[in-house]
Amino acid sequence: MQIDSSFAVVAPIGKVWDTLMDFERVAGCLPGAQILNKLSDDAYQVGMTVKLGPVNMQYRGLLNVLERNAAEHRAVLGGKAQETRGQGTAEATVTLALTQEGTTTHGTVSADLALSGKAAAMGKSVIGSVTEQMMGLFAGNLQTMLAEPEPATAAAAPAAAEQVPTAAHAPAAPSPAGPGTPPTPTAPPAPPSGGLDAVSLVKGIAADQLSSPGKALGLLAAVACLAYWAGRRSAFRMLRLCGRL
Repeated sequence: MQIDSSFAVVAPIGKVWDTLMDFERVAGCLPGAQILNKLSDDAYQVGMTVKLGPVNMQYRGLLNVLERNAAEHRAVLGGKAQETRGQGTAEATVTLALTQEGTTTHGTVSADLALSGKAAAMGKSVIGSVTEQMMGLFAGNLQTMLAEPEPATAAAAPAAAEQVPTAAHAPAAPSPAGPGTPPTPTAPPAPPSGGLDAVSLVKGIAADQLSSPGKALGLLAAVACLAYWAGRRSAFRMLRLCGRL
């Protein structure tokens, strides 16, 4: 049984070809069709639900790409399936060809179809009518898909919007203090486990404490006390040494 049909969409022929060759994506455009498993780039396990008059049939089988010519925008597909709840089978060789006229891409689909079981009893007129209806729905769904942005582009847009400024570009946090308030002195580093390091302590606070004459005098007093304290420790050690001698 020979079944011929056609469709047309407003899109460049290259984009239509690439979309049609993405079988996993385009399968959703054909009512009742689905890709169950990808076996390779040219072989797929497929499922199909077809309603012919009062009869609703479900098929499961294999779809193979027999020929794929991107330069000529032509492909030949072979499929073989069996009813999931019956003894009927369907086998077809389908030739797809694309041509472009202005901004419209035209597609022709020629299928050499062999049926057995309930579907074969429906006759070519019923099968041809159902095929035309399905092709009309397919063309409408394909046109909608072609108008949508590419999956990678659509995913990149929200990702760019959610970018958070890095520390180098993030705005500085406002100081809680009001205008004219002197900066809070930096806390000195923790002393090492061996004891207090007076020189490191003085270096750690000198820059913050020399901002006014009063603070400078306070720093000199602190240094004098530290020196006196260090001197007493040294003198005490000398007396203890002499007593031992």
